[in-house]
Amino acid sequence: MLENISLILLERVSLILVITYIFFQTYFIKRIFGKTLATKNKVILGIIGGFLGILGTVFGIKYNGAIVNYRDIGVILAGMIGGIPAGIIAAGISATFRLFLGGITTIPCFLGTLSAGIISGSISQYYGRQHFTFFRTLFYTTIIEIFHLTYVLIMVKPFSLAYDITFNILFPMVITNSLGVSFLNYMIKNMEEKLELTAENTINSIFIIMEGSLNTIEKGFNEESAKAIAESILNNTDFEAVAITDKEKILSHVGIGSDHHIVGMSIKTDATKKVIKSGQGLKIVGKKGISCSINNCPLFSAIIIPLTDLNNELIGTLKLYYSKKNEIKNSDIIFGKKLAQTLSLIIAIAKMNENLKLATEEKLRELMANLSPHFLFNTLNAIKYISKKEPEKINKFIDNISDLLRYTLYENNRFVFLKDEIKFTTDYLELMKLRYNDKLDYEILCGEKENEILIPPFILQPLVENSIKHGMKDDKLIIKIKIEKINDYIQIIVEDNGKGFRKQEKKGKGLELIKNRLNSIYNNNYDFNIKNVLFGGTVIEIKIKNTINNKVGEFV
Repeated sequence: MLENISLILLERVSLILVITYIFFQTYFIKRIFGKTLATKNKVILGIIGGFLGILGTVFGIKYNGAIVNYRDIGVILAGMIGGIPAGIIAAGISATFRLFLGGITTIPCFLGTLSAGIISGSISQYYGRQHFTFFRTLFYTTIIEIFHLTYVLIMVKPFSLAYDITFNILFPMVITNSLGVSFLNYMIKNMEEKLELTAENTINSIFIIMEGSLNTIEKGFNEESAKAIAESILNNTDFEAVAITDKEKILSHVGIGSDHHIVGMSIKTDATKKVIKSGQGLKIVGKKGISCSINNCPLFSAIIIPLTDLNNELIGTLKLYYSKKNEIKNSDIIFGKKLAQTLSLIIAIAKMNENLKLATEEKLRELMANLSPHFLFNTLNAIKYISKKEPEKINKFIDNISDLLRYTLYENNRFVFLKDEIKFTTDYLELMKLRYNDKLDYEILCGEKENEILIPPFILQPLVENSIKHGMKDDKLIIKIKIEKINDYIQIIVEDNGKGFRKQEKKGKGLELIKNRLNSIYNNNYDFNIKNVLFGGTVIEIKIKNTINNKVGEFV
């Protein structure tokens, strides 16, 4: 029987590997974990590892009161991918299940399984996910299994029985668990690499599309700009037709079906109307879903995604089509969502530019002139480069841009809460950190009581921008912002360790505008000073007389 145990276990492990791989390939699981399993969802990862551990126990083979099993596959894998938290969760589930089965090896196996989760998680925590190559995984799993069986040898009585169990199941346990973990880890890493490649290709395509759309969208969201965007999408993707609508009519349709899906026609398809009404994207497959009145219409499947403004109010839809010869893939859905999110930002910028032209506080809005489409493109271009190394950060920075533009576009109050101004400045700094990689960092010190103080909007961001513009150097630039209430004054200090101001260097236009605004609002109840630090860097200090009623935002 002993000769067959290894083969039987390997057969069962192979089945588990296939099932697990298919499981991780499902769209549902990809949505839960994103592009990498390493940094998120440690609890879910631990539960999955624990479930695999239970299967490894159930499908084990009984021998002399022990169970020859591959329980540690799920436990070690969870620890390797998710670190100590996932390893402990998986080990706890598997070990507890083993405890209830009883037998002479219950306690040794319980301790051995817990040790497997802690050891694999600790190695992952110390060396990182990428440390586990195929052969290193083989080595570590072999050591863990030997460690596991040492508990059996020491704790099972009599010693002759412990010796018999340990040395007769040593080879089957080591070979099945080490090969199982190594192959499964290799397959999951391969899956992650494919997802990252898909994400990188998605981002590259989106940037090409953006580059072709930015100049056109400055004229507004209309038929002309929609056509340019749709053509850019069609030329840089595998979709066979692209359409863009507002809430009532077709703004553009390029590719197959354009002979009868005419620009200016009112929206007639139920699917598009459903997306406009619900605000949720929709996948359509089949002629019935397309519901075109033309019998020989080549459109067969589509993804319809809502386009929204900065307030998340729907302004139209993006429709991506295939004919019958192609099918919609999961990567198409991911691409469509990211593209729609990016287009929504571009359209919001066009609206922002239009509103800025109509703004009455012309000098105030001049401060934000750098938030033009070209500034956005340069910032997103930085995101493009980091996407190859840390693609999971892209959504976070797109959200930062959205918040930045929302504040710029809709903040029309004469005074705002300091916490809102800090949030706006933080969003800007996060984008600049991305743009300058590891050459920029910042620190903001502000008490809770100061958060409710009212100040004029767009005061902090230009100060920070000035530090970056004039202070950036070869090593890391650190910007410190300190805000506190001192007696009747609000003191704002922005300090950096950069190059500093040269005496002959002209002050930036943004700083002059801030001084003029402070003068018009506070008269002589403020101080504005700029000075160089002795060993390099600049300090900008603003003192504002606290003469504003925080409840109504007016002078008292």
